[in-house]
Amino acid sequence: MTEAFVSPHSTCSLDCSTVVCFFAGVLTYRNNFEDAANEIARRYPNAKIVMIFPYGMANGRKGAALFRLLARQLTQVGYDLAHERSLRVINAAEILRDHAAGCDRLILIGHSAGGVVAYRTGLYMKEKFGLQKVQVFAVGCPKFYLKDIPYNNRFTYITGQNPDRITQIGSWRKPGSRVYRGRPGREMQLDFNPDHQGWRFHASYFLKSAWTDSNQTFRTNSEDLVSKIHELDSENEKLP
Repeated sequence: MTEAFVSPHSTCSLDCSTVVCFFAGVLTYRNNFEDAANEIARRYPNAKIVMIFPYGMANGRKGAALFRLLARQLTQVGYDLAHERSLRVINAAEILRDHAAGCDRLILIGHSAGGVVAYRTGLYMKEKFGLQKVQVFAVGCPKFYLKDIPYNNRFTYITGQNPDRITQIGSWRKPGSRVYRGRPGREMQLDFNPDHQGWRFHASYFLKSAWTDSNQTFRTNSEDLVSKIHELDSENEKLP
C-alpha cells in the first residue's frame, strides 16, 4: 500500500515553484529521508518536499511481521522491475499531480527500488499529463531495461564507492532487443561514509552519517548527495 506525506522541512506549502519528491524502497522507515530533506530546504527556498513510500513503511513492524512485509515488498519490486506501469506508479503519479500542480520544477529522487518507481512515475506523468521538465535521480538503485528515449537525458543514476549489491542487479539494455537499448543520461559514483559496509552502506545514502575524508575534511552523506543533486538539477534545467 502506497503511503505519502509532506515533510515538515518543506519551505513552501501552496503555489510552490519547486516540488521535490523522495521515493523509498523496501524496509524503509518514515524518517529515512529527513536529513536529506533538511538539505533540500537549505537549497530550495520555495519547495514542497513530498515523501512517497510505494511499498509502504516499515514502522511498527517487528519479527515475523517485518519478514512478511519484506516478502510482499520484494514481490512488488520484481513486478516493477519488469513492467513500465504498476499500481504503485499510477498511485504515485496521482499523488504528485495534486502536489505539483502549477510548479516550475519537479525533482524525483528514488532510493533503491524507489528509483525504479521514480523513473517510471516521471515518464508516466510526462505521457499522461504532459509534464515536461521533470528531473529524476536514482540512488543505489537496481538497473532495469530502458528504452532509448529523450526522457533519459533527465535521468541521473548515482552509486557509491563501496560495493552495493543492489546496484549490481539487472541491466539497462535487454540483449537482442531493438527497443530496450537506452541508458541514463548520467551515471556517476560519489563518495559516501566508508565506515559503512554492505547493507549499512546501502541504507545510509540519505542519512547525515558524518565522516572525515583523507584530507581531514568533515563531510556528511546527506549534504554531499543533495549538493550534487542540486548542482546537476541546475545543469539539467538548461536541457530542452
